[in-house]
Amino acid sequence: MGVKWTARLKVDFEMDDGVSAHLAEARLKVSAAEFQRFIESGHGNGRTGVKPGSAKVDIVAQGQIAW
Repeated sequence: MGVKWTARLKVDFEMDDGVSAHLAEARLKVSAAEFQRFIESGHGNGRTGVKPGSAKVDIVAQGQIAW
């Protein structure tokens, strides 16, 4: 069995004026899926050493920040 690795990330971003919270949530979900694929496949530079299908990216909490 290979090395297992874990990390906790915090992500904050601001949407343009007039953009709904629904679109912010959708953008976050798409970005999480893209990040998961990127961990496994890298940026086209050959093997990353990550076992295919092993990367997991979970959104554990989200919501609008009060300014």
